[in-house]
Amino acid sequence: MTVKLDAIGAIANAARRFPARAVAIGVVGLAVLLTAMFVVTSMATVPRSFLALAGGAGLWYGLQKLGAYKYGPGFALGLYASVAYLGLVGFVTVFADLLPIEDFKYTEQTELRIRPGLNFDQPLGRDSRGGSLLSQVIFAGRVSLTIVLLAVFVGLIFGSVLGLLAGYFGRWIEGFINIFVNTTLAFPPLVLLIVISAVYGPTVWSIGLGLAIVSIPTYARLMRAQTIAFREREFVTAARAMGATGRRIMFRDILPNAAVPVFSYTFINAAVIIIAEGSLAYIGLSVPFPKPTWGALIADGQDRLRSDPHIVFVPATVMFLTVLSLNRVGDWARKRALGERNLLG
Repeated sequence: MTVKLDAIGAIANAARRFPARAVAIGVVGLAVLLTAMFVVTSMATVPRSFLALAGGAGLWYGLQKLGAYKYGPGFALGLYASVAYLGLVGFVTVFADLLPIEDFKYTEQTELRIRPGLNFDQPLGRDSRGGSLLSQVIFAGRVSLTIVLLAVFVGLIFGSVLGLLAGYFGRWIEGFINIFVNTTLAFPPLVLLIVISAVYGPTVWSIGLGLAIVSIPTYARLMRAQTIAFREREFVTAARAMGATGRRIMFRDILPNAAVPVFSYTFINAAVIIIAEGSLAYIGLSVPFPKPTWGALIADGQDRLRSDPHIVFVPATVMFLTVLSLNRVGDWARKRALGERNLLG
């Protein structure tokens, strides 16, 4: 009898904890969102957008509360949504040539003013030349993310090596590396990128390497600080006492531990590089037409901002969501890295 009463009490407590109100808000939010998308198509753009945002906010609130009820208070819907979004962006940019979409160079002269609509033809509308914005955003993502990956990879490798050498050896090696780091930081990044673009041309490689040079000092300083923190730890002292060489200690003992917080910074740095590349493209210093980039698409639509605002808002929204997702994932990775370091003492 006692066991049955305990089970009934547990079920009653679970029922009381069930977020019925939040689920109801989520259902209403979903209904409002679908109404704004499919039903009130004749409504003006601004009120329809606010209606869709209100519905999306209600749906998000309901899903967050339901996830916290099922998986615990640590459930983070924003983190999972960010990972899913980045995975989707990576998939469509890699396999863009295999997707059933128009060529981004194709133009439809008879539909220059087509707006975004919920149809399978052109859900994001067309630009000022009649090209598909869906195709252009996807192929622009391929160019922009290629530049970001190149800049992040080169900056991470070279910056980490310089920071590791400076933090472990110190003395004149650290002084020499600090001169390079401080000189690079003192040089205006925009001027450096303009010089590189003027000398080598605005290509994917030149822009990516220019952004990598700008990001090297940050990686070097971060790795140097982590190396100094780990080089006097007990396991490093024990390895040194056992006769391990400096190269083995750096790359087998210090680097695996110091690389975790440095790598977690990569997501945030990638978001910064996306903004920097978009800014360069906006002022015409990135990869030239016909290769699209998110910044170039935004600049292309600024003259039609009043008549056709979707030409600007579509690539700007994609760029914003990508940067937001990278920052969210980077913030989570940074907290995990700090938590693991605190556990290690």
